[in-house]
Order: sequence, then C-alpha cells, then structure tokens
Amino acid sequence: MFTTPDLKPAPQHHFYDEPTQYRLKVRRFSQVPAEFTVQQVNFDRDVNGYRRAYENGDTSWGLGKKIRSAGKIQNEESKERAQRRAKTNVRLSVIELAPNALVTFTTREVMSLDQLLWCWQYFTRLMRENRIDFEYVTVPERHPLNPEHLHLHAAYRGETNFKTLRRMWHMALEARHGRKIKKTLYGPESPGNIDVQPIKARESVKRIRKIAKYISKYITKDLISEFNRRRYWPSKGINLAEAAVFWLSSLTQFDAIREACRMLGQWDEALNLCPQNLFRPSDRVAWCAIDPLHTPDPPF
Repeated sequence: MFTTPDLKPAPQHHFYDEPTQYRLKVRRFSQVPAEFTVQQVNFDRDVNGYRRAYENGDTSWGLGKKIRSAGKIQNEESKERAQRRAKTNVRLSVIELAPNALVTFTTREVMSLDQLLWCWQYFTRLMRENRIDFEYVTVPERHPLNPEHLHLHAAYRGETNFKTLRRMWHMALEARHGRKIKKTLYGPESPGNIDVQPIKARESVKRIRKIAKYISKYITKDLISEFNRRRYWPSKGINLAEAAVFWLSSLTQFDAIREACRMLGQWDEALNLCPQNLFRPSDRVAWCAIDPLHTPDPPF
C-alpha cells in the first residue's frame, strides 16, 4: 500500500561538499493531470564565490563578485536561459489554459512586432467589447520564407466560430490604417487570414499537451535576441499554481528519477523504470506528464 513519503523541503547535502544536487517539482493544473520534474541544481557559483571571498579576505560575496565570461559567451548563455524559461512558461500556461484549438493569425502586410502587437491588442479589445469568449496564449513567429514577415500562433479556448474571428481580425488590421469595416474582406482586399491548425489526438488531455508542445517550439533564440521583452502574450485569468518543491537525496540523475518516482508512486519495481513517458531534454532535467489511468495521482 502506498503511503505519503517523508518530504524534504531543504537540500539534503551541504552545497560545499556536494555542489550538484537534485530536486523534485510537482505542478498541478486545473483541468489536466499533474506533471513532475526532476531538476539538477548546481551550486558551483556559490562555492566559487565563497572560495574567492575567503582567498581575498572578504567578509561576504555577491553577484558583483563573480567573474564574468566574455561578452559573446555570456550573451549566448543568457539567451539560452531566457529561451528555456520562456518555452517552459508558454507550455505550462497553455496546459493551464486547456485550449480546444490552435489558430495562426497572418497578415498580408509586413509589420514590425510593435505594429503586430498593436493589431493583436485591438483585436482582443474588440472581442471583449462584443462579449465574445476568447482566451489565449499567443506567440509570434517569423515566416519561414520571409524572416521579416511575422505572424502569430494562438492556443485558443472558446466556442466562437472562426468566421467571426476572421472578421474581427480584419477589423483590427484595417483599424491600424484608420479604416473602419464591419465585414470580412476577401481576395485582394483581404488584409490577412486565420488558419486553424489540425491537432490530432484521441483524448482531450493529449490534444491539450500537443498544442502546448507545438506552440512552445516557436520560442526561438533569434526572437529572444531581437525582441528584448516578453516573448508571448497570455490572456488574463491564466493562473498557474505554484509548484510543490522537494529536495532529493540522490546525487545522479537516474537515482534522482527513481527516488522521485517512488515518492510519487510512479516507479515499477519489477521493471526498474518509470512506466509513464519520461522526457529527458538534457542531463539536467527530466519530466513526466502523469497519466492517472495507469498510475496514481501524486499524494501531495
């Protein structure tokens, strides 16, 4: 019988002796089963900082004490960290949104990001003013054949038909030039379009996760580099719950994964593996979207 494990809210080893440790994060969603992540945490910066402070006779150390890398390397590392954070935030926000469609908003005219954002804000304001239910997470992307041409991918939850969405989008695009219209434009007069992307999945939960994975891949390093601002636009009301964080005793990724899975009742002792799909994008992170039909929901 599964019992609630002894949860550990603090690191289990002193960071000076073990600078690389692992922690477990459990995140719940309002409409989709939970996920858990086993993440490596490296305390090398702290260890090196204290060592330098000791050697220099300083009483303390801070971020100003660390040795900075060459500009280009530091910028690349910053871009990669920003990209990882943004991709994760987009994916989690889309899962919490629980969308029922993925829609691409295009324009005939080549616009800057500021101009495109103006049109999008006008479009969402029109939706609110007309009391049209429209919740979203939106990400810009460059056109593959013309990098100067941006369009938008939106994970969308609502029951509005796409003819109405197209008409509102045309109204927003025309409003940027001071033109007021109340109908959908066709042919050469059309300022843009919306395309519904088919996402095939037998179950709604799998479709939601597919949309989240699909849209998060558009968070690219070049957009992060050029647009030093938020890389995605969510509607209000998407509130992610704080993840529960627990520290693990294990000091290797495999042992940490096994320890975390045992804590969550997700480990098959006979096969010595996690029976769920476990994703390992790097040697620092492993995560799993729990399927309650096969294994139990986390006990905490």
